[in-house]
Amino acid sequence: MKKYTILLFTIMVLCFATSCEDLLEEKTYTALQPSDFFNRLEDAEITLNAIYGELRYSDITRDAVTLQEVCTDIHLERSGGIFTFNEPIEEFVWTSSHQWLRDDWERRYRGIFKANVVLDNLDPITGDEQRKAEIRAEAVFLRAFNYFLLYDKFGPVPLVTTSVTEVTDRPARASEQEMIDFMVSEFRDAAEVLPLTPPRDQYGRPTKGAALTALTKLYMMIRDWDNAAATALEVMNLGIYDLFVEGNRTELFSPDNQRDNEFIFVSVMSNTPNNDTGDGWLSHVVPRGYQWQYPPRQIFAAEYKIRSAFIDTFEPEDERLDAFLFEFVNADGDTIVLGEDNARSLKYPEYPNQDASRSSDDFPFFRYADVLLCRSEALNELNGLNQESVDLLNMIRDAAGVETFLVDDFSSAQEFKQFLLAERGREFHTEALRRQDLIRHGVFIEMAIERGKSAQDFHVRYPIPITEIERNPNLIQNDGY
Repeated sequence: MKKYTILLFTIMVLCFATSCEDLLEEKTYTALQPSDFFNRLEDAEITLNAIYGELRYSDITRDAVTLQEVCTDIHLERSGGIFTFNEPIEEFVWTSSHQWLRDDWERRYRGIFKANVVLDNLDPITGDEQRKAEIRAEAVFLRAFNYFLLYDKFGPVPLVTTSVTEVTDRPARASEQEMIDFMVSEFRDAAEVLPLTPPRDQYGRPTKGAALTALTKLYMMIRDWDNAAATALEVMNLGIYDLFVEGNRTELFSPDNQRDNEFIFVSVMSNTPNNDTGDGWLSHVVPRGYQWQYPPRQIFAAEYKIRSAFIDTFEPEDERLDAFLFEFVNADGDTIVLGEDNARSLKYPEYPNQDASRSSDDFPFFRYADVLLCRSEALNELNGLNQESVDLLNMIRDAAGVETFLVDDFSSAQEFKQFLLAERGREFHTEALRRQDLIRHGVFIEMAIERGKSAQDFHVRYPIPITEIERNPNLIQNDGY
């Protein structure tokens, strides 16, 4: 028996040895190369469309609120399994092992890779030249926007501009100036080509205004006030955006108005019931016992709440207060008052077309209100207290139903700057802008310490995920981590 086993093993080895070369040379019929697929503009657009899936905040709880507002003076979160992820962010004890930082990094680079695939394979395709130019500009914008989101959280990162890479490639981080120059160039190039209205009449695609607004926000981030003021004015001079003033300010986010022309660039959520590409915010927010307007809907254990100190910055007549839930009537008819540090942001309201835990609230990346306040802030930095800055602030306040100001109502440019920062909080809460605003104003760490958090200067940037450091020895970790 032993002899037969050895003989059989020897025959198998000899057969494998003689056929190995043929196996390696066998033609593969089931794998597609880019050259097999990118033959039409429609093919390029399929890959382009996949980038939006990486940008979509299926749960704005993570990238939008936890990483950008739970670490600020606005939001906190209690209860549920995701408190494990929220607590380190709130307490400023996050580490490079935080799963949501890793997820964010990976999603951004998947989007960048897909944009590179489009750009690397678009030139040989023949067809409508205008459509081809728009696809290229759209891919350039989306690649730069993903880098913008990375830069906001992590600082300079490796600039990968081709989809043709080797497994052994280990790109180092770009310098600050290389990173900034790249994004400025990309946004400006995209703005030169993208139309004023969404390409191919498909809402949610970037426009000239979106590219210029992204550039404005980048200039604000790096405190380049001259270019920020000038680029914001370019957006204003396009003449296609304005503020929503046709009803209560909170109605801007209602089903009837979510495509109002105050929105410049949004993450479009599906409006198809029973889908997993909608926005799951409300199920993470409303308290137990809350009665839905459009049942049935799930209420998760997680509870994102608003700090009372933030609510106290609003004037009583401010229409934007209507975005918060302070009390509700439960199924037994009892009025439940939520109390201290327990109000909820319902900025993104219920929609009729939704499933058990998701709705079709689009998430705004850029709004016209932000453009106006960016120019207001930049002009105040450049010129000191001035009439135009106050006028731009007044446009936002008038839309919200609160009193407006005269220049003389402010004693200095510094007092105006402080008020403007508070106004931005009231206008843009739950829109992932607060952390960036506090860092730009130089008060992010100071305010966290005042709340009793373990904040240090290096916390203005998140750590590069440890998984990326382990994969790439050329990546240098941010200071302090």
